[in-house]
Amino acid sequence: MTDTKPDTPAEFEANLEALEGLVARMESGELGLEQSLTEFQQGMELVRRCQTALDDAQRRIEALSADSGDSAPASDDPPERTNVPAAGASNTTDPDVPF
Repeated sequence: MTDTKPDTPAEFEANLEALEGLVARMESGELGLEQSLTEFQQGMELVRRCQTALDDAQRRIEALSADSGDSAPASDDPPERTNVPAAGASNTTDPDVPF
């Protein structure tokens, strides 16, 4: 996605579904090295898009909570991000995640 407009819930769901399909193809073991690398690159872009949408949702929740007088103070700091591995990094903490 090249603009700064956040994904809609439908786009988020579509990105997540595409990521799940991509992971299944990679786990099948039927892809060659070059195709696996291409799929991995596409997967990292999908992860980035999903993470951006989740971060935006978190900011919106915090803003709504602050506006409603919720006792939880809104922070000027960006929300904590889920630890998404950098491209090319392997995930050693969760054996079910293929990257």
